[in-house]
Amino acid sequence: MAAINVSQTSVSRSASAFISAHLPALPFLASRLSAPSSASSSSLHATEDSVKETYETPTRTLGSLLAELFPPFLLAVPKSKTSHSRKSMRSATKGLKNKTNINLCPACGSPKLMHHLCPRCYSQISRRWKAETRSSLTTQQAPITQNQAESDRQPAV
Repeated sequence: MAAINVSQTSVSRSASAFISAHLPALPFLASRLSAPSSASSSSLHATEDSVKETYETPTRTLGSLLAELFPPFLLAVPKSKTSHSRKSMRSATKGLKNKTNINLCPACGSPKLMHHLCPRCYSQISRRWKAETRSSLTTQQAPITQNQAESDRQPAV
C-alpha cells in the first residue's frame, strides 16, 4: 500500500509541475488539481511541497493580467456621481442657436427655411390635390341604376 502512495505522490508531483507551468496565475487551483484523493501523510507532504513550489515561483497578479487584456483607459470610471450643479454648468454652454437661414416665401410672403417648401403654400397645394383626387374618384364611379342592378341578378341565357 505504501508503494502505491509513493507512486501517486510521484505522479502528483509531475502533474503539479505540469499544471503549475501551464497555470502560473492560478497557483492555488494548480495545487488543488494536483492533490491526490487519499488523505495520507505522504500525500499531504507532497501537496505542501507543490504549494511551496508554486508560491515561490514568480506569478502574474490579477492586476497585471487585466492591464494586458484591457488598456488602462478602458478601466477608467468616475469615482463619484456628478452633481446636479456640475451637470447644469456643462449643459449651460449648449444653448439653442439662432437660425440664420430664414427667407420669405416669394408666393405668399410668410417666413420659411431656405431650401425648404413654405408650410403655408404646401398645405394649400395638398388640400387642392386631395380635393381633385376625391372629385376624380367620384366622377369615375358611375351611379348604379335600378335597371343595371336587375340585369346583374338575372342569369344569362
